[in-house]
Amino acid sequence: MNTAKQNKIYVDVLIIGAGPSGLSTCIKLNEQGIRNSIILDMASRIGGTWALNDYPGLFCDVPSEMYSLGYAPNPNWSRTYAPQAEIRDYLEGVATKFKILDQIKLNTEVTEAIWDESQKVWNIQTRDGQQYVAKFFVPATGFIGEAKMPSFPGQEKFKGIMFHSGKWNHAHDLTGEKVAVIGSGASAIQFLPAIQPKAGHIYSFQRTPSWVLPKPDFAVPQAVKILFKKLPLLEKTVRQSALWSLEPSLPVFMNEKLMQKLQALGKLNINMSIKDADLRQKLTPDHTLGCKRPMFSNNWYSALAKSNVSVLFQGLSHITEHGVVGEDGQEIAVDTIIFGTGYAVAEPAIYQIIQGKNQKTLSEIWQRQPRAYMGMTIHGFPNMFMMLGPNSQNTVGSVMWTSEQQSIYISKTIQKLMDQGLQRIEVKQSVQDQFNRKIDQRLVKMPVRPDVCKSYYLDDAGRNHIIWPEFGFIIKRKLNQVNLKEYNTSH
Repeated sequence: MNTAKQNKIYVDVLIIGAGPSGLSTCIKLNEQGIRNSIILDMASRIGGTWALNDYPGLFCDVPSEMYSLGYAPNPNWSRTYAPQAEIRDYLEGVATKFKILDQIKLNTEVTEAIWDESQKVWNIQTRDGQQYVAKFFVPATGFIGEAKMPSFPGQEKFKGIMFHSGKWNHAHDLTGEKVAVIGSGASAIQFLPAIQPKAGHIYSFQRTPSWVLPKPDFAVPQAVKILFKKLPLLEKTVRQSALWSLEPSLPVFMNEKLMQKLQALGKLNINMSIKDADLRQKLTPDHTLGCKRPMFSNNWYSALAKSNVSVLFQGLSHITEHGVVGEDGQEIAVDTIIFGTGYAVAEPAIYQIIQGKNQKTLSEIWQRQPRAYMGMTIHGFPNMFMMLGPNSQNTVGSVMWTSEQQSIYISKTIQKLMDQGLQRIEVKQSVQDQFNRKIDQRLVKMPVRPDVCKSYYLDDAGRNHIIWPEFGFIIKRKLNQVNLKEYNTSH
């Protein structure tokens, strides 16, 4: 599919990332007849974050039917909320079904991506020394994948085992171990209950407790699976109904008082599992539901109530040879430290290797305050479409849904450019600014603000850089039609 010249590989489109967004982009490009594209991924298997993350208890926090690509339904989900291995297998199956395996190159890390204004191409370098030249460049690495390992004084002296949940040490047996779990976010609420039965004792450090709502999770009956296999249209209808039935909830997310009323569900979840009144009070967040990412679990609080779990409402001060020291100055001897401290959402490493037309990287341009047009195109970075970029996530859909809509937009745009013989495209600064001004007017109505809580949704300026606060049907309409007048284009 590619032709080599002077050790360079020339492609029409180069995609980084073999997760949902990268796979969907490749598939939609193929549907448009653009088959000279390639996906590069540093992992050893397909799946993106679902290949990189495999900690115990990892499940999707979005219903399975919604967490799939509309053109690739899966009638075989075992539960209403799918486990990690099933999602990874599903994505591998999608790549196989749509015959794009020969367009995917795994174990390949991109180390540099530079726009060449004179040639109107992207020059991409990989760690193994291979050079690629691409007319169009699609970073599809998402915003949750790069584990954020914290640094504490004395960390290098610890003689036990220490790792991040995003890089789980499966070779280490936690049976009978004294374990310090740092963090209480989306990862910790899944892996702590999973390791609690075998651990000797767990010390859960929670500086800021999160709202955790009940999760309507249950095994999918075999009869339903059979029905979906025989009637794929029925499954598609169920998926669409699930997506659109959540649309009316957008006004709730935009109303802080209504979100505060929804906190009753969170309090109910606490009260059902925690009998100790003092612990219940301390586990109840003091911020409005929705400022941080809402989480769902039926076993988080019950795990915290077990006799071999101690909840410490503080952060770490430092680490010693044999344990951890909390902010209260007390040292606790532990065998293992597990960091559930999240991911490099604000400043992924890839931002530092992508260089645009002014010889500046995304990191230098954005300064930890990312802006884009519809989450994809960025002024100063011609012929580039970023998947799941700034303000690309709607409040009620899923990453799969967003990936699908963005891949439709990207494939249609590239096809239009090729049909018209255009070699260069760059979103106008005025268009990008206007888009951000409009959504900023809506974002201020949401409880995702620095005066409400500290959240990875917020950039260094205190702005929500994750959410696109519009109805899904509006976002879908915008991403299913291309207006080249919003861009500067040239032959």
